[in-house]
Amino acid sequence: MAPIGRGDTVMTPGGGHFRQYVSIRLEHVARVARDAADTIYRRECKLDIRQLRVLRVLEAEPDLTVSEIVDATMFERTLVSRIIQGLVKQKLVERRICDVDARQLRLSLTQTGEEKVATADKLGDELNDDLLAVLTVEEQASLNRCLEKLMTWRPPNMAVSGAEAVPSTEQEERPSR
Repeated sequence: MAPIGRGDTVMTPGGGHFRQYVSIRLEHVARVARDAADTIYRRECKLDIRQLRVLRVLEAEPDLTVSEIVDATMFERTLVSRIIQGLVKQKLVERRICDVDARQLRLSLTQTGEEKVATADKLGDELNDDLLAVLTVEEQASLNRCLEKLMTWRPPNMAVSGAEAVPSTEQEERPSR
């Protein structure tokens, strides 16, 4: 049996074929699940999935800085700042000046923010159960073990083989002047 992703192809709308690597398949499942969850969260909580991720981070660990939230959510700093502004305006998050360094702000959930997270978590559990319902209990356990292993994977240093590393899409290389 060939490794997953080797030779697996998908037809494009124009009739062509391209390889469907594991990363593409994982992205597809994540996107479908994320889009469905976002629709439900917007309807039931009046918040989008990114706002809820920030709230969930603060629920798990209150009193964080913006930089710590950026690291935890893996969102761009400008997006996190914009989300936080909206959450403060909605009175779901409160800011306070750091006791140790007055230049930093610390962020925590308000009582209303905690209630939103509790509501969203109930919905999230239902969505997660629905997504996994297509798998048997054994398949779910296997998937979980595989995902845990994949989450530890890091790409090899491409420069070692003589090929140049592909620049990250997060920080485009700028031409020197």
